[in-house]
Amino acid sequence: MILAMDIGGTKLALGVAGRDDFAKTGRLARIIKEPVPPPGTPEVVIPRLLTMSRELLGGDGVRLSAIGISIGGPLDHVSGTVVNFPHLPGWINVPLAGRMAAELGAPAALDNDANLGALAEHRWGGWEVHDMVYLTISTGIGGGIIVGGKLLHGIGSAAGEVGHITVQTGGPRCPCGNRGCLEMMASGTSTARRAREALEASPGDGAILRRLAGDDPGMITSALVLRAAHEGDRLAAEIWEGTAEYIAIGVGSIIHILAPQIVVLGGGVAQAGEYLLEPVRRRLRDHGTYMPLGRIRIEGARLGHDSALIGAATLALGN
Repeated sequence: MILAMDIGGTKLALGVAGRDDFAKTGRLARIIKEPVPPPGTPEVVIPRLLTMSRELLGGDGVRLSAIGISIGGPLDHVSGTVVNFPHLPGWINVPLAGRMAAELGAPAALDNDANLGALAEHRWGGWEVHDMVYLTISTGIGGGIIVGGKLLHGIGSAAGEVGHITVQTGGPRCPCGNRGCLEMMASGTSTARRAREALEASPGDGAILRRLAGDDPGMITSALVLRAAHEGDRLAAEIWEGTAEYIAIGVGSIIHILAPQIVVLGGGVAQAGEYLLEPVRRRLRDHGTYMPLGRIRIEGARLGHDSALIGAATLALGN
């Protein structure tokens, strides 16, 4: 059996499959999910992961051959160390892969959730390409780069941090220290923030968006912005077009550097499908006359919300 783990800021997801079966199908036999136990520190989360793993694996007769682990934030995939997972407290220099290997008695490998989303889409998405860039656009924005069929990690496992491409000079400061990062302008969280700022700056606009939010700006999400735009709200439409514009700027920069065969957009915001893909493609055509856009596909992810977990299982196949 192989075991996959995906550690997020709000939930834990684990999956298990027979090694040979997964290698043929890319499907996990069983998946379990639960909220991150408070306060979310390693001292609390790791024991819970071990308990969930043993429950998922079942009896003593099960032979575990490998473990794949997905988590966000800076990490060292070679040593299996979480350098800094910013969404939960206390996750600084945690030797997570080694701890799981010792406790569960099988080799363990660790990688970034966006890298593993890219790995899963490349291996199991049916794209049939050698070079791919994958963006996950959700609460934040992450990325994974496949070159020649293999993940590109770079120095310090830092390759693929596409969310920190600058798309607006002098924009809002990002937790990374930069200003105007793609993540700060086009993530789901940032789209909602820009909508709230626009409503505050133009009290007479955005009537539909205000109504959908129940006159509570704190209830605005990127999905609500898109819904309001569909219903004819001009302010919401401008915000959504701005999100597509920023994504197009980021994707354009990626294409200029890597010229991949395909750019795949995943994550919660990308669930909008063609309502996001069409304006991104259009904006790229407006700005990218030097790019070989006719030969580069911009597509939506095919594996849904479990892509990082499937990627973690795929990582385990290599152990």
